[in-house]
Amino acid sequence: MAREVSDILKRADDMFGRLARTPEGRAAVMRRARRHTQSLMRRVTNAGIAVVVVVVAALLFGIFVGPLGINGLLLLALAALGLGGFFLLRTPRIDMPTTQAMKSADLAAIPRRVEDWLERQRRNLPSRAAKQVDEILLRLEVLGEQLGQVTSGQPIAGDARRLIGEHLPRLVDTYLKVPQAYRASGSEAEKQLLDGLVTIADELRRLSEQLVRGDLDALAVEGKFLEQRYRENGTLT
Repeated sequence: MAREVSDILKRADDMFGRLARTPEGRAAVMRRARRHTQSLMRRVTNAGIAVVVVVVAALLFGIFVGPLGINGLLLLALAALGLGGFFLLRTPRIDMPTTQAMKSADLAAIPRRVEDWLERQRRNLPSRAAKQVDEILLRLEVLGEQLGQVTSGQPIAGDARRLIGEHLPRLVDTYLKVPQAYRASGSEAEKQLLDGLVTIADELRRLSEQLVRGDLDALAVEGKFLEQRYRENGTLT
């Protein structure tokens, strides 16, 4: 009995550890909440448009054809409710993306896809990995914005595609293939996973800093050009 209680407490502690969030993790949750809110607002807007279209069509029918009558008004109300409910309740189906799909996606879309995938894999990862996962989620958000400005022919594009779309998912998938009995807290499998996540987080930060450095260098070149073009002996020409 005591051992069963101990096992239950251990599982509960592990669960709360997975749910625990660092500031980076809470920021990731807020981003997902904003995306869900935006999706809801789009559905509400579509539902409103559908209801307006039905009402306008009914008014035109009443003006040019004839009055609707009681039965027509009832049908109108049912049609408005039905269409509005359809657009409001219809949610896009989101399947778990495959590793191949993530790797072959457009460069700017890879961080977002992998971010969603990693968030859904969180429950399968050890609680001690929460900090690393949260940091990676934050890095992926930043890189998602930066990679939108990178052309596919640049060397850094290939590095980002391999690191985000291939190496990160493969690390997690390889860990999850290890039998559960060998993935206990403090196990070799857990240590290898944590070390790998730390390495990936460091590489994501390096990629981000490299992209920022490119922007700063370009800004410096532009500033130098403006200085040479418009200033002469410290006076604006």
